[in-house]
Order: sequence, then C-alpha cells, then structure tokens
Amino acid sequence: MRGLGEEAPWTARRRWVSLLLILGLGWAMTGEVVGRAALQVGRIKGKVIAVTADRREPLAGVLVVLSGEFLPGKVTQTISDEDGSYSFSDLPPGDYVLSVEVEGFERFAQKIMLPLGAIVEVPIELKPKAVREAVTITAGEDELRRVESNIPAQLGAPLLRNAPLVNEKFQDALPLLPGVVRGPDGLLNVKGARAAQSGILVSSINATDPVTGQAAVELPIEAVETIQVYSNPYSAEFGKFTGAVTAIETRAGTNEWKYLLTNFIPRLRKRAGTIMGIESATPRFALSGPLRRDRLFFFQGLEYRFVRTRIPSLPDLQNDTRLESFDSFSRFDAALTTAHRLTLIVSVFPQKLDFVNLNTFNPMATTPNFHQRGWFVAVHEQAAFSNGSLLQSSFSLKDFDADIYGNSPPPFRITPNGNAGGWFNRQHRESRRYEWAEGYHLPTFSWGGQHAFKIGSHIAVNTFTGLDRSDPVHVLRADGTLAQLETFLGEGRLQRRNTEVTLYGQDKWTVHPRLTLDWGLRYDRDGIAGENNLAPRVGFVLLPLADPRTIVRGGVGLFYDKVPLNVGAFEQYQTMQVTRFGPDGRTIADGPRVFRNLVEGERYRTPRSTAWNVQVDRELTRRVLVRFGYEERRSRRDFLLEPMRWPTGESALVLSNRGRSRYREFQILARLRLQERHELFLAYVRSRAEGDLNAFSAYIGNFHNPIIRPNEYSRLPFDAPNRVLLWGDVRLPFDLLLSPVVDWRDGFPFSLVDEEQNFVGPRNRGGRFPRFFSLDVQLTKGVTIPFFGKKYRTRLGVKIFNVTNHWNPRDVQNNIHSPAFGTFYNSVPRTFRGKFEIEF
Repeated sequence: MRGLGEEAPWTARRRWVSLLLILGLGWAMTGEVVGRAALQVGRIKGKVIAVTADRREPLAGVLVVLSGEFLPGKVTQTISDEDGSYSFSDLPPGDYVLSVEVEGFERFAQKIMLPLGAIVEVPIELKPKAVREAVTITAGEDELRRVESNIPAQLGAPLLRNAPLVNEKFQDALPLLPGVVRGPDGLLNVKGARAAQSGILVSSINATDPVTGQAAVELPIEAVETIQVYSNPYSAEFGKFTGAVTAIETRAGTNEWKYLLTNFIPRLRKRAGTIMGIESATPRFALSGPLRRDRLFFFQGLEYRFVRTRIPSLPDLQNDTRLESFDSFSRFDAALTTAHRLTLIVSVFPQKLDFVNLNTFNPMATTPNFHQRGWFVAVHEQAAFSNGSLLQSSFSLKDFDADIYGNSPPPFRITPNGNAGGWFNRQHRESRRYEWAEGYHLPTFSWGGQHAFKIGSHIAVNTFTGLDRSDPVHVLRADGTLAQLETFLGEGRLQRRNTEVTLYGQDKWTVHPRLTLDWGLRYDRDGIAGENNLAPRVGFVLLPLADPRTIVRGGVGLFYDKVPLNVGAFEQYQTMQVTRFGPDGRTIADGPRVFRNLVEGERYRTPRSTAWNVQVDRELTRRVLVRFGYEERRSRRDFLLEPMRWPTGESALVLSNRGRSRYREFQILARLRLQERHELFLAYVRSRAEGDLNAFSAYIGNFHNPIIRPNEYSRLPFDAPNRVLLWGDVRLPFDLLLSPVVDWRDGFPFSLVDEEQNFVGPRNRGGRFPRFFSLDVQLTKGVTIPFFGKKYRTRLGVKIFNVTNHWNPRDVQNNIHSPAFGTFYNSVPRTFRGKFEIEF
C-alpha cells in the first residue's frame, strides 16, 4: 500500500490530464447539466460530553484535535460550542484520529475512517480520571460558522426519523423549512420558485427529469443523511437553476453492522363502516456495515409502498388514489489507499400512481395515471495528494421513463360543475442523462489573506424520445351546450437531444479573521439555446463586533436556468385546433382555427435570475439564537406560452422568453435549545411571489392543461404572504420523545372563470383559500424487546395529523355559473397513524 507521499506515476499523470480537461472542456463541446460539480468532501461532527456518576453535561470551550495524513499541516482543530458541539467540514476521505485532552478527565482518542462524501458523527465522552466528583461547566464563546456566506437550511437524519411525516418520504420534510410550501398542484415550491425552476442533487448527482426539469427521484428515507436547501448559493459550483437547489447527502456504511426494520404492519382500509382490503403497506428495511473492515463499506435501503389515499369530498369506493412503488438504494465505499477513495451508487425507483389529481371536480374516470421507471448509477473517485490538493472525478447515468394515460374513453368534457369523460392526453417518454464531472481543490495559499481555490467542469448529454397525443376536449356551458371544441393535429412524435458544458472557478478568501469572501465565475453553454453564459457571484460573511456572537452574511449573484427537453421539442408537439360555437352549441362562431406551435424569433434563450440577500445571526444566550434575513430574486426570460392572433387571420401558440417573476422574503427565526440534541425552531416569513402566469411548465408537462388563455402578470398560485412555522423535538421523562409541527399561513389565491372557462377579472385575484392551520405531533417511547436471548431496542408511538381538526380545504368552486360557486371542499380530517421500528 502506498502512503500519501508516494504517488503512483499514473496518479500524477491523471491529475494533470484531468486539469487540462477541466480547463479545455467548455470550448470543445456544448451541453446541459443541473446542479454542481461538487467535490465529495465529508464531515466529522459530534458533541463533547462530560460523563459523571449521575449526569451527562455538554462541555463548551474544549479544544478538539483532528489529525490525518492529507490534512494541510497534517492536523486541524476546533473549539466545542456552548452545547458541546464540534464539527470538521470539507474533509477528504481517509483515516483520521480524533483526540481531546481536558484536565481532570481521561484522554480521548479514536480512529475514524471517513468514506467518500460521508457525514460521520462521533460523540466524545470524557470520564473523570479517578475522583468521580461533580464537574462545573463554564460556557465558552460560541463558535458560529464564520466562513460560510450562505448557510443552507438543513434537515438531518434524526429529524427525518422523529418528525411527523405523513408518508415518511424526504419530500414530506421539506415544508418544515421556512420558504418551502407545497402548492395547490401538489408540487414543492422552494423560495417562491416554480418546481421546474429549482434543482435537486443526490450525492451531487443531478436528479431532475431531463424532459420537464422537475425533481424525479425517490429514496428510502433511511438512505438520507442530510437535506440541505440553498436559496442563494453564491459558490460558482452551483448552477442550472433560477430558484433554489436541494442537495441530499446519502448514508454510507461504517465499521459497525446495523439493521433497521420499520412499518411492517399494514393498515386496513375502512369504508362504509366495514373493512375493505388494505389501505397502506409500506415496509422498509435498511442494512449497513463493513464488507471488509476499514476498507469496503456497504449500505442498502429497501422500501415497498402500496398506499390508497382517500379524498373526503367524493363518495366512498370512488375516492381513492392508488400508489405502488419500490425504492432501492445501494452504496459501496472502498478505501483503495489512505488517500484514494471509490464510491458506487445504484438507485432504482419504479412507481405506479393511479387516479392522479383526483378531487372534488375530477372523478376517478376523468383522472390520468402516471407510471414511471427510473434508475441511476454513479461512480465517484477521489484522490488526495501530498501537497494538500484534492481531485474528484465522477460519472453517472440516469434513466427516467414515463407513461401517462386515462382511465376511461374520450372525450374529455369540462363543465361549470366539474369534469367528465376520459383524460384527453397520452404520453410515452424515454429519457436518459449521461453526466461527467471533474473537480480540483488547489492547495490553500496566502496572498492578502488565505485562499482556498477550486476549479471544475461538468458535461452532460441528455436524450429524449417519446409520443404525445391528445383526444378532443369539449368545453360545455351550464345548459349543456357546446361552447368550444379542441382537437389536435399531427403525429406528436417527439425527439430531442441536448449537450451542456460547465466550467467554474471559485475562491474562498479569508481577508481577515472577521471577514471572508466567496467569489467566483461560472460558464455555461447550452446546446438548445446555443448561448455562452457567464454568471459572476460574490458572497461575504462578516463579524462586525468584538463579540463573535453576531454574524452578518449576504451576497449577490447571477444564475442561469436549464432548458428542459420538452421546451426544445415544442414545435414537434401536436397542433391545437379550436372551434367556438354560438349559444345553441351547433352554430360555429369562430374557427376551426389552427394554432400552430411557434417559437418566437425562432430561437431559445436561457432563463436567468439575479438574487441577493442579507442575514444577521445573533446568539442571545447559551440556548437562544435569532436570525433576521431578507432576500430578493428577479427572474427574466422565463419560458412563456400564449395564444396569438394576427389581422391576417393566422393564429399560433407562441413560445417566448418574455416571462418574468419576482420573489421577496423577510424572515425571522429563533432557535431554542432545550436539551442535548433537542431543539425547537420558530419562524415567521413575510413574502410575496408574483410573475407571469402562462409559464410553459403550467401547460405542457406531465399533465397538460388544455385551456390556454392570454397571459397575465399577477400573484403566483403558491403565494402565501404570511407564514408561521414551529417544529422540533422535546425529550420527556420515561424515554418519551415529542415532536410537534405547527404550520399557519395565508391561503393560496385563485382565479374566477365563467362557463366558457374565460377568466373573470384579474387572474389569481378572485379570492384566497381560508387560512391554513395544522398541528401535527409524533410521540414515541423507547422499548426493549427480548428475542432469542437478545434484547433489541425499538420505538413505539403514534402520529396525529391535524390535531385540532381545522378546516383546511384544498378545492374551491371558482366557476361563477355553477350553483355551488364559492364553496370550498376537501379538507383532510384529524388522522392517526402508528409508529413501530426495530433497530438491531
């Protein structure tokens, strides 16, 4: 085995070849990638605890030392904060030794093997040397994160395990973060952005659908180590979004074998007072450990889901959506040498979702089904060099196919009281993404301060073939006469390919111990738009006072979005033909009028946004932190659809880059540390989300919208100006753990329409849904179960959703010609769920 200082000739050659590829790649090719060419650095964290005869106390102000062969200077250190927490970030994989020496306590030392990109938690328990007497703890200065200009909102594995999540999926946890809401269409909107404007990364792998640009990945929740949401990441390694980025770090195996079995008891389906089959069966199993100690590690997560979800406003036995899925996540980490790591990730996530968008106005026969087949494979390699530099290479392959079809024969009929007939659109899509990334951390150097510089490149090739065909759509008046007939012309055969290239350079410049700057430049070239885009960014973190408990952060940056493949294939979609009828439903008033698909100016441009923020963090006491922040984002050149007519009589459905949107947010957050590892968060968000409403993704995507009217600039459908959020967990006596979530916000806006589906008055200004309020709790108790001579630790408990049974309607009759106009429907009542998991 070679030591760090004994680089193999092939390794040295590979480093220089990779550097040349990074610098030259963007000028040789064109390309598309969503995400970041992020280096798979890891983290070691934990708490320093004084263990005495009758208590455990966190130790503040303790010097924690980490040594490793490929650390700069072979050693680094930090100070534990007021609750004993310590953390070492941006660590290359390898072997480390963690040590602590405190007067009056035994010396602590532990060897740690850090896998590629992993987060390893190591509690440091200090025991008195000989005399076991009470220890007086004096709080030291709090060590806030002083070098990060943009701290992501983060959810860790303990919260994912303890929070009351209705489906126990990582997507359910994201609305626990201020600024993240699930909109009326069921999609997640992060920081005022549409779902297609944001990115999602899984272990730095782009996990979006190449066709629609929306998130397209499922993971067993046990496979998730942390979820981080970046609203304004000023590091140039992030890109291909105009909204926000959700980065998921996955779990790696360790030297200890662990097993977890949970949700293995099915839930019965009760309808009309009797048991009628299974409502839910969602067993999960996780296994991790060493295949070869200190060298090869393994993690496997498996989840099967069969779930029927009841819609309260529809008749029994005609009111269940149905989901069936299987998620598998496998990860192998190999320590080839102390400085050379290899990781293999394989994820498979097929899914069948039937009766999508089932609600008060869409009965089962009218809804579509969505069946997907998805998987990805990724290989990460990372090498650390004797000069302190770090090189990472990765290659991934992602496949995502989808079929959308209806549940009954056509035609699809839209009436003032609801929809009828069969879903009008059928899709078959096959898409694939090939992605290659190189990244290089240069050795740190001093010049007017300390610099940590990194450069990287990213190339992705996306392909898409498919079939998209639609049946006639009838728009009926209140008296049943035909107001409008839509038919669709053409074959609807789709095919598109896109290659994108990214180059970036980023420097973390510590100008002074109280001032750090993040500045960088990102270059993107898109094969569909054919543009060369440069995105400069700068962020800062400042300690303005002698007291290190106050930190000011902020920055400004330019961000370029992706161009989804369905946008690039717009002219290949079927052409819409519209015929309008007079009051008798037979006399033609206009048409047949053909709206051909037209790209304005016969060119695409890349959407972009400019964002800035400022944030102040202040530690008031040892247990209380408060944060005040403001951010603003303006997007331009969004993709917009609008029906156009010219005096010549010609008509077209025009795709343009005229779209705009704007998001503003003021946030106040308080964190209260109640006990070791247990905190409560309280946040208030005042925000405004507005923009053009005829966004391409609102009409052409997984589920098409056949009614396209003139565009307006107004409130976005997920605009919620005021929101209060409380979440966290509290340890109670008798090993009880209480995890509450309180969510209160303004209702979403909606539009008014008439019997011909024309908008009445300004769009999204017809009113708002009632204010939303929900109190959800999870209460669990630790229990030890003897089995075959051994004792296993389990947690038993209950989850209660909407404890107060508050009226939170999800549907509204917004048609002014319906007898039920203005009525709200479809609130989820108080719901109980059991919790049972066994850990071996």
